[in-house]
Amino acid sequence: MNMQDKVALITGAALGYKAGGPSIGSAIAFKLASEGAKVVVVDIEEKMGQRTADRIRENSGTALFVRTDVSKTGEVVRAIEITRREFGALHYLVNCAAAYEGDIARNVVEISEEDWSHTIEVNLNGYFRFAKYAIPLMLQSGGGAIVNISSGAAFRVLKNFSVYPVTKAAINALTRTLAIDFAPHIRANAICPGFVRIANSEGERTPEEVEAWIGRIAKTYPLQRVCTVEEIANVALFLLSDDSSYINGQCIVVDGGRSVADTHEF
Repeated sequence: MNMQDKVALITGAALGYKAGGPSIGSAIAFKLASEGAKVVVVDIEEKMGQRTADRIRENSGTALFVRTDVSKTGEVVRAIEITRREFGALHYLVNCAAAYEGDIARNVVEISEEDWSHTIEVNLNGYFRFAKYAIPLMLQSGGGAIVNISSGAAFRVLKNFSVYPVTKAAINALTRTLAIDFAPHIRANAICPGFVRIANSEGERTPEEVEAWIGRIAKTYPLQRVCTVEEIANVALFLLSDDSSYINGQCIVVDGGRSVADTHEF
């Protein structure tokens, strides 16, 4: 999939905070860069975001890091303007930034208004802001494609985990509105992963505890393993590329079949 001379902006593209492990956003950035795209790495984490861009350049790619708080309109506008100034165009937008700060593993009675509002501000409104300010540049550049990283949690919720699935369900609806409003010039699709192994999800566990924990999760999936960030990046590449030129407004579930599995044993 040749993306030579194309420009892609990926939010939430910093490397994972633990030992610089890969995140979904950074994996997508690496994948697009390997196909020749010029990549704008956007994240609030300056050190790890810069490392993503540095790693792309170390592998003969073209990348620029722009520290951005997606909850602040001025910073989003600045990121788009820097993209315009440095590369003169924008063809692909990947919204991946997500908030996990605060105690969001709460039901609506228990969660604080601050944690609820902040999660929506980043997970949903951040996607809205980048779409709002990136789309005009994409149209000026001849069109392109958007991929929003959603979640299987948009369809299946966890007990006492209220705000996160709310944002992901809203992202799916936002994706569909973008797909209709800006066709035929821009396609928009969402990826809804199941559990993906990323460094940030492992908490303060020891390596042995991590492997046992991952093993327990893997047993709940028909494929008997959890998803990798590279597998999500492969789907993003496909949805952005011309190979998916007639796919628009879809929410693609990437969960190894878990969402369709009936766990009842006869």
